[in-house]
Amino acid sequence: MTFGSTSNYHTYLKNIERHNDGYDDGIVSRFTDPSAGSFSYHKGHYFTASRAIAAGEEIFADYGESWLDYRKEYADSVPREDDFIEAGTILTAIKESSLKSAAVINDDVLSVVKGVAKIFSNERVMELVPNTKAEYEAIIQDTLDNYPNVIAKKSIINRNVKWIQDNGLCLDNILPGKSTLPQVGQGAFASRILAEGSMISPVLLLQIPNSDSLLMYDVMRDKESNELEIGDEPIGKQLITNYCFGHKDSKLLLCPQSNAILINHCSSRKNGGNYCGAKGPNAKIRWASGWDPDTSTWLNMSLKEIERATVKNQRGLSFEVIATRDIKEGEEIFIDYGPNWEDAWESHKNVWTSPTEGSGFENYTPLANVIGISSLRTIDEQEENPYPDNIVNACYWYEYNSEWYNPDERGYYNGDDYIPNYPGDMQTINDIQRCDLLKKISDTHYEVRIYHGMDESNEVLLTMYPKESITFRMKRYTSDQYLPGAFRHFIEIEDGIFPEQWKTSNIM
Repeated sequence: MTFGSTSNYHTYLKNIERHNDGYDDGIVSRFTDPSAGSFSYHKGHYFTASRAIAAGEEIFADYGESWLDYRKEYADSVPREDDFIEAGTILTAIKESSLKSAAVINDDVLSVVKGVAKIFSNERVMELVPNTKAEYEAIIQDTLDNYPNVIAKKSIINRNVKWIQDNGLCLDNILPGKSTLPQVGQGAFASRILAEGSMISPVLLLQIPNSDSLLMYDVMRDKESNELEIGDEPIGKQLITNYCFGHKDSKLLLCPQSNAILINHCSSRKNGGNYCGAKGPNAKIRWASGWDPDTSTWLNMSLKEIERATVKNQRGLSFEVIATRDIKEGEEIFIDYGPNWEDAWESHKNVWTSPTEGSGFENYTPLANVIGISSLRTIDEQEENPYPDNIVNACYWYEYNSEWYNPDERGYYNGDDYIPNYPGDMQTINDIQRCDLLKKISDTHYEVRIYHGMDESNEVLLTMYPKESITFRMKRYTSDQYLPGAFRHFIEIEDGIFPEQWKTSNIM
């Protein structure tokens, strides 16, 4: 199967559902493990088929209609759900009119109809309405009533299995699982026997031209002006640094977009040691071969050219992970992160100290220890029996159009209107916002205040809000990844394959 994405076809072509695989911050302890905060505790996402998918059929997910609104290069040209519906309505009108009048539909008639419809419809709709009699008949003969669905399917290029076998690349050689290494989270495991020299995974890369953009600073609010002020000195680096590839003599970072981010470090320099066993790494990275024709061009570009391409939202570099020996099914896959990474990790372990009393981190409880154990408490109940400092309530919330509903005289909306169905597994859904429990109405319902928006500056009040849609989350900036001194270092690209013109010393 090929893999694509869409927002515009979400009703008609969507065939998979995305699921959050969970969050496990109990795998390490910030009080005993130097690796705390050095990897994501999110276990990623998985997808399930929402209908039967034929061999060779392209896979489509729903990104939401707004996905296109933020991409101006596509916003005016790629059709949306309403466009398919409108095009289907036009075809229905053409067919019904021809049946009533016994008019013959030909290319000229369709041209006239499209000319009239263009006055009332946008260009996206007009692109979907057939231009020829043959196109028209292919659609109306395909179905009796669901024209939008047929139009959507005919708007894509169908690939057969042979084409995929000749042109596709396997992404399913790797399966996620708990690493065999202690305190490192997830790892990559071979789903089948992988022969020496074979490609384990293609790795498309996003480039960050200047790694300084990942530095983090203290942010404070001025008491008089109420404006945010950013500190002068960096206090750390963003966690994504640990998942990206770089070179000690360059500011450029290259960040994987495939399951290769699961692959952990192994070093033969340590003779196995506490890294991965006596055999050493079983894979390596190299620049992509012919399957990505842009890589060879980008390898000759300067950093300035890469920076300009990045500003234009372009990318063009890829790695491939290659087996350096035969790998058994179920065996964990390792690459060497490089000697400088290893030295940095050893240094981090030697100087690491546990958060101490008075640091602001001692009253901390992993989210994994709260979920399913702690009872819900209103803000009044928390006065006497507070949650741990890092834990807050969170409510299922999808930002509906408030004009559809009427609040009561207090300004409260009815939660049974906004949350008509139990959303499923509360620990893995994405539509979650911080909330306060204002009052317990019954054993099944609460009055709540939900904070929403990018900065939680908006709030909405709801009554009769279902208990099943309330859970716990980490308070912002309290998770392990924000610990002072959490380990940060990019994965090294070998000097022998790193272009000289990307090194800082060679920039004019």
